[in-house]
Amino acid sequence: MVLELRASRVIVARLRPGDEVLSSLSALMVERSIRGALVIMIGGLRSLEVGVFRQGGYDVRSYTAPDGQAIELTSAIGSLALDERGNPSPHIHVTASLPDHTAVSGHLIRGVVWPLAEAFIIDLGERLERAYDESIGLPALAA
Repeated sequence: MVLELRASRVIVARLRPGDEVLSSLSALMVERSIRGALVIMIGGLRSLEVGVFRQGGYDVRSYTAPDGQAIELTSAIGSLALDERGNPSPHIHVTASLPDHTAVSGHLIRGVVWPLAEAFIIDLGERLERAYDESIGLPALAA
């Protein structure tokens, strides 16, 4: 699958303490009528769950920062698409630094913002659809 699209607008959003990253991005997709986009993020998190795909599922790890400290979201990048029912389907991969400077990365399962996060959403102006692909056992972008 190859699509050639032109960005139609850029949306910059600040997420606040306690916001959950994926649900916040999903809400922005609905509020701003985003049907397909590239998202880039940085910021801080109170808690983070990341997964690494293994055949049949994800190996998930959870991290929580002590009070007064943050997990630094050093890089998050992904796609915002709609699933087969037209619901938001964000797919984000992250690299983060734990308070002891240990780096962790993987597929974002859950992230709770603290003290803030900044999202830069490049709206592609077209619908991207994520559908289950039986050949790989995962939802994937579909033409």
